Amino acid sequence: MGETPMHVAYPSLGNPHLRIALGACRFTARPGEGEEWVAGTYNDPTDRRPLRILEEEASVTITETEPSLERIPGVFGGVPRYDIEFGKQRPFALTIETGASDFELDLGGIPLSRLMVRQGAGKLELGFSVPNPEPMELLEISSGAAGIGLENLANANFSEMRLSGGAASYELDFGGALSRDAEVSIETGLSAVVVSVPSSTATRVVAETTLGSVDVGDGFTKREGAFLTEVALSGNGPALRIRAGVRLGSLQLRTT
Repeated sequence: MGETPMHVAYPSLGNPHLRIALGACRFTARPGEGEEWVAGTYNDPTDRRPLRILEEEASVTITETEPSLERIPGVFGGVPRYDIEFGKQRPFALTIETGASDFELDLGGIPLSRLMVRQGAGKLELGFSVPNPEPMELLEISSGAAGIGLENLANANFSEMRLSGGAASYELDFGGALSRDAEVSIETGLSAVVVSVPSSTATRVVAETTLGSVDVGDGFTKREGAFLTEVALSGNGPALRIRAGVRLGSLQLRTT
């Protein structure tokens, strides 16, 4: 049992793509200030899941010798821990695939061109503390039975966002600086979804439910089957358009 340092340089050619494919673990990441693409440490208390870093031209995969998607133990002390910093020197695409894990990510200021997260269960806390300097083509998140908290999503600088899941809870905060028009598609089953947007953001929400419920807070006006903020009614500024398909659960709309 010991701590393994991680150092990954940017590829010399192509558009960098970083893929993280892990079993049950605790993973923490934040922006770094160094010249490396990825820097940090890996700690496996079991000594049974050696770290693997696979490099292929423009892509790098961080994984384990035999990734296991077993259910997360009751105590996180028995699972591997990652403490990572992502570089900000070059734009890159990031893909995260994991089972029952606890992920805490601050991606503020990291130049992400695309972000995809697939999580089986566990917990995901993802935020953008400062704006993404790179226009993001797509932000896509899919989950099973997980607790998802996303903060300052406007700072992600995406043009399109897709979120899908089963029996999960979602807290989606679209705070931050919306610099361009953005489309959001939410499709969930038996889930509780809370959507929060700044009152200063031009937002239009279309709620689609089957047996679910919709709770609309102050700051929204219903018009032509959609819920709009006051800024959206005036047509000023970049627009955030959200289609929320919460089929069997609950949807709450809030302004901040």
